[in-house]
Amino acid sequence: MRDVPDSGSREVDSCAEDVDQNDLSKSIKHLASTKQSNFGLWTFTTQHLEVPFPVLGPRMGEALEIPALLRTYRNSSTTPSDVISRLYPLLAQEEGMFITLVSLENLLERCRTLEAMPATSRGPLYGVPFGVKDNIDVAGFPTTAACEAYRYHPTQSAPAVQALLEAGGVMVGKTNLDQFAAGLVGTRTPYGTARNPFDDRFLPGGSSSGSGAAVGGGLLTFALGTDTAGSGRVPAHFCGCVGIKPTVGRVSSTGVVRACRALDCISIFARTVSDAALVLRLMQDAGPRLADPNWRVPPAVMPAFGPAMLGQAQEATPPSTPGQSAPGSPGGVPNGLPNGHAPVPTFRFGMPGDSFLSFAGPGGDAFAQGYERLYREAAQRLEQLGGIPVPIDFDPFATIAGLLYTSAFLAERYSGVRAFLEAGQKGTPTEASVAGDARMERVTAAIMAGALRYDAADVYDAFATLNDLKARARVELAKVDFLLVPSAAHHYTVKEVEAEEKQAEVVSWPKNANLGRFTNFVNLMDLAAIAVPSGVLHCEEPSAASDPTGEVARRVAHLRDTGNVRPVLPFGVTLIGAAWSDESLAAVAERLHAASGLGCGPEGFRVEPYRQPRAA
Repeated sequence: MRDVPDSGSREVDSCAEDVDQNDLSKSIKHLASTKQSNFGLWTFTTQHLEVPFPVLGPRMGEALEIPALLRTYRNSSTTPSDVISRLYPLLAQEEGMFITLVSLENLLERCRTLEAMPATSRGPLYGVPFGVKDNIDVAGFPTTAACEAYRYHPTQSAPAVQALLEAGGVMVGKTNLDQFAAGLVGTRTPYGTARNPFDDRFLPGGSSSGSGAAVGGGLLTFALGTDTAGSGRVPAHFCGCVGIKPTVGRVSSTGVVRACRALDCISIFARTVSDAALVLRLMQDAGPRLADPNWRVPPAVMPAFGPAMLGQAQEATPPSTPGQSAPGSPGGVPNGLPNGHAPVPTFRFGMPGDSFLSFAGPGGDAFAQGYERLYREAAQRLEQLGGIPVPIDFDPFATIAGLLYTSAFLAERYSGVRAFLEAGQKGTPTEASVAGDARMERVTAAIMAGALRYDAADVYDAFATLNDLKARARVELAKVDFLLVPSAAHHYTVKEVEAEEKQAEVVSWPKNANLGRFTNFVNLMDLAAIAVPSGVLHCEEPSAASDPTGEVARRVAHLRDTGNVRPVLPFGVTLIGAAWSDESLAAVAERLHAASGLGCGPEGFRVEPYRQPRAA
């Protein structure tokens, strides 16, 4: 960490080693030792903090959910200062979770300001701790997009963030991410990899890795991410929490570092669907709306299912001011549906065919079978809630998913940070010169460089291909109210991904690409999605009838070397519906999550987290 003078924060690039378990309530002693670490063209200061490591508890669990926090504040059994004082030692010792962490002193000052307000003036997020992905602007804190050379200091917060602050939220820090939000793994960053809350040998997911890990780890009530290709859903799957990817444009993306401007949206990680839905409602009301080029005007009517079948309509949620609910809005139980989890009226959900439900990989045969079993169990729960499963042809969706990183659509990623990319070139940029840009991670540079293979005509060809595929997909979507898919296709280890992306002579990313099979098409098709926890994957020691690449054997060796060959990992599913179907999706997703019997993170899954032994 290093001090950031203008914000009273500390920048985090690595974390502490050993902490006294009995000293959690004391302020953390910084500057115990400092060392310099060089990363390419820039330098970081790494500090070892005198806080206990690893601290796996005490977590606040369900007490961090918004209704529970507000209830304890109302009855004066705790205060925002108490909550921050309890959480801060846990936040500060996390490796790779934050790029910038607000100082304890500044957080407590924010809490005292809130506590001095009359109870009648408290906002709907009074004293609620949250994090913000570090490609979203927060005034007074640097934005890096996980690239030190890109760092800038915004003077205004993104409208979505400002709305949450005005509602009384306590922003604790800027979370880590895959550089420029290009990835689904969480390892493409010079700031270290956030620890998976269940098993730190496995990926936290990306690109919103720090946000997903913070919520799944029981450290924050909610955290903001972004989602262009699945970054608001894959980390939710790997970290065992809820992830909402709203309709593109429902929340203004002004103040977000561009990945693909036409596809980017701010996503929400939370412990529950209702918490995430409340945050969504507050953010969608933010900013100048009509004057904001990154905000869309809601339709007069919105798609509805459950209470009404697809093709019928519900009234659009009217605009409201930040901090105030509107009829039919998310918040509490979305869409005004009653508490409890009785079956909703009949709805139809689409399921990919068996050929698209292959989960082969280094986890071996039993792992793949477990994934398929948990997916089908989720479908059975939906049936019990009133759903009718409908087989669909998933081919057009899968083909669209492949377009995002293998066609001229890459040009939009290049365009988003074009000024930065070309400022680093001595002449006309070439694929080789951009791929060799030492300011970026190797894999990020390779992705950006790939955009230079295409010309303007290729972009129009890509749109034509997309439109043809969307027409095929619409035929399938017309059969159902929403799709049900696994939130990710496999659990990979950090070591497996780094072998491809950081250690190989030629960088490649087939594992990252596989993680996007059920996510990449969603924004290209202008759909909404919600990921929820659904099951617990109890893994056996990996084995396979056939292992031609040796990847199963390599995983066995890695798991043995790190002390546990039977990891226990979370599994989740995603509901994907038409644009502006967010409320209806939330109503079903909340019931599906409740029917699973699972909460959030290891505690909510009733799983003991595993941490690999540290070298002496």
